[in-house]
Amino acid sequence: MINEVSIKCFLSLTKTLSFTETARDMYMTQQSVSKYIARLEETLGFRLFIRTRHYVALTKAGEAYRDLFEKFDEDFRRVTEENRRYYDSLKGHISLGYLEMLEISGGIADALKMVRAGEPDIRFTGEKHPQYELIERFNARELDIIITYKEFAPKMSGVKKAKILETPLVLLVSPEDKTAVKGATVEDFKNHPFIKAAASHESLSESKERARRQCRELGFTPSEIIIAPNIESAYMAAELGQGVFVSTMLSRLSLHSSLETYPIGKTEELQCFWHEDTENPTVEKFADFLQQVFGK
Repeated sequence: MINEVSIKCFLSLTKTLSFTETARDMYMTQQSVSKYIARLEETLGFRLFIRTRHYVALTKAGEAYRDLFEKFDEDFRRVTEENRRYYDSLKGHISLGYLEMLEISGGIADALKMVRAGEPDIRFTGEKHPQYELIERFNARELDIIITYKEFAPKMSGVKKAKILETPLVLLVSPEDKTAVKGATVEDFKNHPFIKAAASHESLSESKERARRQCRELGFTPSEIIIAPNIESAYMAAELGQGVFVSTMLSRLSLHSSLETYPIGKTEELQCFWHEDTENPTVEKFADFLQQVFGK
């Protein structure tokens, strides 16, 4: 069997043509060098050196294998260096994307500080995107890790996930709605038209089925289901009094809009997702730190 030590002994000997000098260069005994060369010759099936009492010389086979192994050694060093640069670059960067309506930048910053405690030179890219664009960029591997609601989890295979936190669900109602009076509760709106935002690559029928499923979970029996093209449009439809909309208190639109909010008594999971075949070890480490920060 050819191994790295055998090749190094052989290449050293082709230069020194002295078992004594090669033994010194390889920090071995002369007997060990002789054994490695003998095993290599036995494996290859050719004599590589002519040995006499006065000199050592390469055979024709020895010259051919010298050229081959020297080229291999050069190629091996080149490929090793290319891979080292690639993995150093890969490990030194994280690209994160999250749902643009979420107010979570503080927690992300805290998790990044934890990463930088061990990897101070890490480069970080953070991007906010609408739900459909977030998933598309993740699927295209333009983002290493994304944060979104469990409801919008990527549907492709080979994706790992981790729960970051649970956030309360609230019902959003236009202040102009006649039912939105003092003392009103969620029960008063269960028959109102129900607004739902479409998800990425989802047909209208799939969106409606997702809306019906949520209505069943919440005990709603809406007079109509309205599918908005995106979350922003869903908020606008609610503000215009076209129906009611379920969101979370992590949403900047929920926090800063003029809509009336009614606690539902249920929660929604915020999760992070990354590709299980990623070769960047910092990605999963960052996911662990996100869990630690938001889990407090």
